Amino acid sequence: KTICNSKRAFYQVWFHNCIIDTYFSVPIIIYLSTKPYHIMLVVLTTLWFCYILGFLSFVTCQPTKTNNNAKGDTNTNDHANIIQDDVTHIDPGLFAKALTHAKTMTLSQNDNDSLIAQLNSGNIQALYTVAQSLNRRNAGDDRITSVQLWHALADGPAHHVPSAVALGFSYSEVDKYLALKYFVQAAEGNIDIESNGKRGGNSDSEGGGPHQAALYNAGRLFLELNDPASSLAYIRACANLEKHFPHSPYVSPDLAETCKEAYGALSSQIVGETTSPPGIEDAAEMFLYSSIDEFPNPNGKEFGIWSRVMEYLDRYAEVVRGFGIDSRSSRGGDGGSAAMDEEGNGKTYLVLAQQELENLQSTASGKMSELQKYLVGIILGRVQLLLTAMEVGDIMDEL
Repeated sequence: KTICNSKRAFYQVWFHNCIIDTYFSVPIIIYLSTKPYHIMLVVLTTLWFCYILGFLSFVTCQPTKTNNNAKGDTNTNDHANIIQDDVTHIDPGLFAKALTHAKTMTLSQNDNDSLIAQLNSGNIQALYTVAQSLNRRNAGDDRITSVQLWHALADGPAHHVPSAVALGFSYSEVDKYLALKYFVQAAEGNIDIESNGKRGGNSDSEGGGPHQAALYNAGRLFLELNDPASSLAYIRACANLEKHFPHSPYVSPDLAETCKEAYGALSSQIVGETTSPPGIEDAAEMFLYSSIDEFPNPNGKEFGIWSRVMEYLDRYAEVVRGFGIDSRSSRGGDGGSAAMDEEGNGKTYLVLAQQELENLQSTASGKMSELQKYLVGIILGRVQLLLTAMEVGDIMDEL
């Protein structure tokens, strides 16, 4: 019986053919012994011919994916193929560990038989159930296996949301950046938030996300990693998840309330910070995420005002960077945003930004949160300071 499942098998076939061809080549070699310079040519030709025969023999014995009658030697191999083709990527050895543990789980006979059948059919939830059971045993090898199973489910084509959450918690104390990666993945889920359509082949009920607890924990880690804008964004999304995804299986009224309280506490903390208050860039990044009511509405006029403020400040920054690279005087120069600036030093853009900020304060004061009012004040104060400096010394400075 020829073995066809490894490189070792290929060399076995090659060697087998070499023996046969050498047998038939011996008379030729003896004949040519009177002509030594021909012996090496004959040997090389024989080895090359062996290689070709070995390769063809090896290829022809490989099974094809379209062969419906081909069966694996064990259920483990069968399941590994199902997972790889239809559900997610999982190592056969890892699946064997999951199957072995499933047989020892304290379930009724019917439930145990059902679980094993689901595992053999490639059921994601069954693999996740086994991973949870392994992790609860709190033994070193079992916990490692559980994390490997979660990785197979979260990193594979399924992008399994509960497995990503489990990985986030597993890494939260040892690698915050890796934990954040999986919390963010679970927070995004398998759903396109803009269109509310499904993505990744899983419905909400099958673990498609977005995951409310992952949103909260991502926000918590962003804050620990000194990114308050992202922290506000994720914690607010946690608080308002039910509004955008009313049928999500991961919505909890209690957790939503916890997120609202955390959001309020974080907002108050930012406003009350006196030692190192936000700079203008931090304030600009946080503004759009600084209202639990999600003000300003992307389709509202206030959003347009804010967008113009950002545009003018960006243009001013371009002018400053241009003068930082080019030593031409503030009254000279050519090209770029400075060519559109009457003063030639970015002052026009600062004046326009100031006007829009004052417009936002006067027209939307009742709609903005206290944090947003505070952030607008920071930005406006910085703009006015730069304008005053220009009036006094005709200088330019970074925002």
